[in-house]
Amino acid sequence: MLKNGKKYDLVVVGGGLAGVCAAISAARLGCKTALVQERPVLGGNSSNEIRVPVCGCGNYHSWGKETGIIEELNTEAKVRRCRLMEGVTNSIWDLTLYDCVKQEKNIDLFLNTSVRRAVMKGKNFIKGAACVQLGSEKEFILQANLFIDASGDGALAFSAGAKFRIGEESKKEFNESLAPAKKTKATMGNSLMFEARDIGYPVKFAPPSWAAKFPKEEDLTGRHHADEHGNVSTAGHWWIEVGFPYNTIDDNEKIKEVLLAQLMGLWDHIKNTGNHKAENLVLNWVGSVPGKRESRRFVGDYILTQNDVKNAVPFPDRIAYGGWYIDLHTIGGILKRQDLPEPSGKGLAEMERRWVYPYSIPYRCLYSKNISNLFMAGRNISVTHVALGTTRIMATCAMTGQTAGTATYLCKKYKLLPTDIFPEHIKELQQLLLKRDCYIPFIKNEDKFDLAKNAKISASSDTILDISAQGEKAHCFDIPRGQLFPVSEKKIDSVELYLENKSNQDKELELHLCMANHIWDYDIRKEIALSKAKMPAGSKNWVKFDFNLNMEQEKMYWVWIGYPTRRGGCPEDGWDKDIYWSYNEGIIPTGVTPVEKCMPVLWRSFPALHFYYSMKITPTQKPFKAQNVLNGVNRPEKWTNVWISDPEKGFPQSLELDFGKEVSFNRIEITFDTNLNSTFYNKEVLRNPESPNCVKDYTLYYKKEGGWERILEIKENYHRYKIHNFAPVKSSKLKLQINATNGSPSAHVYGVRVYNKKAKVSAGKIQ
Repeated sequence: MLKNGKKYDLVVVGGGLAGVCAAISAARLGCKTALVQERPVLGGNSSNEIRVPVCGCGNYHSWGKETGIIEELNTEAKVRRCRLMEGVTNSIWDLTLYDCVKQEKNIDLFLNTSVRRAVMKGKNFIKGAACVQLGSEKEFILQANLFIDASGDGALAFSAGAKFRIGEESKKEFNESLAPAKKTKATMGNSLMFEARDIGYPVKFAPPSWAAKFPKEEDLTGRHHADEHGNVSTAGHWWIEVGFPYNTIDDNEKIKEVLLAQLMGLWDHIKNTGNHKAENLVLNWVGSVPGKRESRRFVGDYILTQNDVKNAVPFPDRIAYGGWYIDLHTIGGILKRQDLPEPSGKGLAEMERRWVYPYSIPYRCLYSKNISNLFMAGRNISVTHVALGTTRIMATCAMTGQTAGTATYLCKKYKLLPTDIFPEHIKELQQLLLKRDCYIPFIKNEDKFDLAKNAKISASSDTILDISAQGEKAHCFDIPRGQLFPVSEKKIDSVELYLENKSNQDKELELHLCMANHIWDYDIRKEIALSKAKMPAGSKNWVKFDFNLNMEQEKMYWVWIGYPTRRGGCPEDGWDKDIYWSYNEGIIPTGVTPVEKCMPVLWRSFPALHFYYSMKITPTQKPFKAQNVLNGVNRPEKWTNVWISDPEKGFPQSLELDFGKEVSFNRIEITFDTNLNSTFYNKEVLRNPESPNCVKDYTLYYKKEGGWERILEIKENYHRYKIHNFAPVKSSKLKLQINATNGSPSAHVYGVRVYNKKAKVSAGKIQ
């Protein structure tokens, strides 16, 4: 018999990353929250049950990694020595998520609990979620004023009668070039992962009678299951995928049966056909829960489309962002053996059709058009099938979850429904998200209560831009290559590149200098100058390109090498494989971005490869000054936006804020650097998993008569975003002293906020 349970401000349905981030964000802002998850663990597709790695914008765009709660969770998991990779994610990730949720006193967690239906008040208002808890045999109704459906399939939203779409829209409906001519009910499929291990001696494998058959390599078109040396992957494959003609909801169990047959058939192929070097391999783990990509998408006041993400439309109500390409898998998955598993495998021209630069997601996609108190978060938000190809990625889903949870707080604060926030309260929502370390493209901190915004700031030292190191490795110009960099000074006299000409002919090179509006702007049409230089045959040295140009200060620029006869060209047989550009491996200086033109028109960066090209810029650039800390942006974007101390000066290093008068404050928020030019992957358990750039030990002081008085001291930090509440102090000056980092010889700080708060807001223990 159903019993009425506790009443909450918010019920979050679904314990994947969108749901976890939604619940944590709402709870930290004071909302009493129930988090309901039908599985025994949190994490959804990223959990140890399914083992899909967390991906996001940072996989394809330098400096694009998502921050906020998802970065906090990822950092914590790495420090706990968790592996986060396809097929090998372990239960430490599940435990990390569980721990972080349990630390929030405003969250009641219901695991193994399935939401069966919405309990309605009228036709468009949910008053409760009817639940069944497995194992305990309890049935109850969780009541709330607001609900977030982050369950993927949208069981609550569907039962409430929320408008939804399923399948592919027609090309004509939204003018989407990647959509089919006619609409269909087809969706992308589900995947089942596995893990294998080498036990050191040969082991035979006899497939079960129900396993699929893959007698030839041709039966696995484009489904690569070994590296270039013929070694088989032991960590599963995303392309073991089955969906259409099955329905990913109605036929959920049938799809799992078919997937398991395909997986065992693949393992039979690996063990018993060809030369896969798999004699010593055994299956160590086979997934029992398929990871789902697509089912229902619920309709909001706006439907995000292919053209929106391709054109990076700057919506006035933007609240999150994405950057994964439009990753639409082949309908039918592995059952369509003759087709590639994903169309971009056809070549770079096809990838370019699907490529996106970082784009924004509007708030209007996160609430139901017809159910008045319902938010959506994750893969079920209001997007077309084509746009889902990019928004479904888990780090992007996590950002929509944090937004929905934060919006719940505003609804509670002002007694609003989700539809009431835009336009009147959208700026407050955006500013609140920034304050919680989220990034929204091209929106700055404008918090009028932040005392630091009107302060003057100085530093004990700052460093210069130095990218002159010459590594032992080099890239040839088989394709056009370039590099983006920050310019702080009023002019550029020259740019030097460390090059090698391996041919027996002299070469004339052209270096094109282009302006960039931001860190992801690689548009050759914004060229402002061109300089030529000759390079003798067989030479290896610094090649100087003179410019003598006046420049706009604190802007991004980039250069690329060209040839007089092949300007912008990229012939199929390569460009000039005789010229090599030296590069240095390691953490890339903030704001520097090596790029290449591997697609017919578009350029791309290398977020997962840690290197930069050897370059000298005259005069010396100084883009890491203290003033960056108070400019309102806490990551590289239109500028570097970070203070970096002089590595030659050692520690301690410090920032000093002068308020100009005595002010009272009791809360300080600091944004450090955990290297946003990276991904969420963690292939191996690292001995030192903390980001070297992240500040480890620091002290906060306030100025009083007679000297500096300590407010607090922190040791062993490894998180990017820190909140400190303390008894109120009055002073005209504040000092942040950096005593040590987790490895870097320089202190790195993106932002400092200072508040005089009347009431404290929970920030979570791991903050």
